[in-house]
Amino acid sequence: MPGRSARHPCGAHRGTHRGAPGAATVEFLAVALLTVTCLLGVAQFAVWVWARNVAVHAVHDGARLAAERGRDPAEGALRARVLLRDGLGRAGGAFAVLAAQDGPQVAVAAEGDAPVILPVMPRLRVSVRAEALDEDAVLP
Repeated sequence: MPGRSARHPCGAHRGTHRGAPGAATVEFLAVALLTVTCLLGVAQFAVWVWARNVAVHAVHDGARLAAERGRDPAEGALRARVLLRDGLGRAGGAFAVLAAQDGPQVAVAAEGDAPVILPVMPRLRVSVRAEALDEDAVLP
């Protein structure tokens, strides 16, 4: 009807209902904080995967070197340490690397923390091991 004000379906007048002042800002900040936290978590997980791949390659190469004819398990551990340091920097230098021979098997293992993006992020542990047959024990 002409002359009557239109009513909103829920009974309120159009244009008069507004949220609390600053509510949109608070909601935006909450969503932004949650989004940034999730992105940092995904990025930290990606750094852990990268550090694990570097460690897997390092111990594999160390075990292969230690298994060569005339080589010592300590040489394999040294090679793994060098590759960890080259691939992960200071964090790779903090890895514990062990090499041992058990019969015809040579094993190289490494354990340490993946680098962190921010100091407040949790430290994720990387623990890997590789084995190879010692050529001195297997070949005549």
